[in-house]
Amino acid sequence: MPETTMALQRARWPLHHAVLLTVLAGLAAAPGSAAADDDFAGGRRIFLEKADCAYCHGWAGDGAGQGQSPGGAANLRQSRLNRESLIMVISCGIPGRAMPHFDDQAYTDKRCYGMTAAEFGDKVPPFPPSTALPRREVEIVADYLLAKVIGRGSITREECEEKLGPRVRSCGEYPAAP
Repeated sequence: MPETTMALQRARWPLHHAVLLTVLAGLAAAPGSAAADDDFAGGRRIFLEKADCAYCHGWAGDGAGQGQSPGGAANLRQSRLNRESLIMVISCGIPGRAMPHFDDQAYTDKRCYGMTAAEFGDKVPPFPPSTALPRREVEIVADYLLAKVIGRGSITREECEEKLGPRVRSCGEYPAAP
């Protein structure tokens, strides 16, 4: 290959990289991007199905779980927990309460509240009735809760229809969004 052709290709190479990186950065930073929506959909799926959080917290996170649940679940819509605190509570549960720990290694060391199972004794939160969650799934649930549940206030008719479908008659019991 002639030296001038190789020099021209080397000169174009950084330009191609710069354009590609700019496009990728724009896609990654785009609000409402498909990746962010997928994370929230995945978090909702874990919340409702895999971890079955709705059993105690209700489908909308309002604390109105199933009648057979232990009762007293937090109304996550009114929660003031930040991401770090949510991750701790989901991973470690709440000692002395029905909130289970979803980290299958919780209390084998001091990662949860700085104490082990031996130190907590009978106050160690129970294992979840569903399944343990790896750290990444706990983070995805926390991100979903922060984006779609925490601080939302009362459930609206529109939110009910969005989550349960427009044909669900019980959604008419909720007020319309202001």
